[in-house]
Amino acid sequence: MPRLRKTYLWLKTLLPESLRESLSFVNQRWFARKTLQRKYGSWFDVDWRKKFRSLSDEEWKKAYDEAWKNRNNDCVEETDAEMILKALGSRGSVLEVGAGIGTLAIRLGKEGFAVTGLDVSEEALGRAAERSFQEGVTIEWRQGFAEKIPFPDKAFDYVTCCHTLEHVRDLAQATSELKRVARKKIVILTPKQKYRLYAENYHTQFFERAEQLIDAFGLKQYECSEIDCLDHEHEFQGKAFLYVGRID
Repeated sequence: MPRLRKTYLWLKTLLPESLRESLSFVNQRWFARKTLQRKYGSWFDVDWRKKFRSLSDEEWKKAYDEAWKNRNNDCVEETDAEMILKALGSRGSVLEVGAGIGTLAIRLGKEGFAVTGLDVSEEALGRAAERSFQEGVTIEWRQGFAEKIPFPDKAFDYVTCCHTLEHVRDLAQATSELKRVARKKIVILTPKQKYRLYAENYHTQFFERAEQLIDAFGLKQYECSEIDCLDHEHEFQGKAFLYVGRID
């Protein structure tokens, strides 16, 4: 990420909340949509947030295939991987939901976990499989949605979901499925952010407060902390929540 962009984001944190919101309103009202169209071109659906609920599974898959043809990272940084490894603790089987091009799944595999990577995009899974083969890591790759995970109850010791929960179509169904297939823990990393109609992503769920994430899972045993991701080199820079839920 260019240093100028990092400086800009840091300076924004120094502004009063009311001024940041005013600037955001002006940008959303008059500039954001056209700016995104110019920057990304025809492959990027600038109106995703207006219509995602009405899309079929095939339309959803096609949109993400196009997205992965035009991007080269899945927002997972080394610091993210280290936090998730620490949260998981002992080795075991892991389902990585929203595996993208495999960065976290491959890292977990190298650390001795038995990993399965799930993603809606064939394009992403193909690239992930090629990467894992080149790096000598055995991972099972499967296509599927977080809302319809194609595995039986308690199939995995752990479920991880890194920069993916904010992309799901049905939050209640997705969290139910994540809990269903986990035996021990669920580890979630998701941005802390407010809703914006136009943005450089396909986010559909927004977590401004930790309580929203905690309530979404409804687990009795959990830890939820706010972390700083301003040092990220790839797409996401800002605050995020790290949620670790223990299955009752």
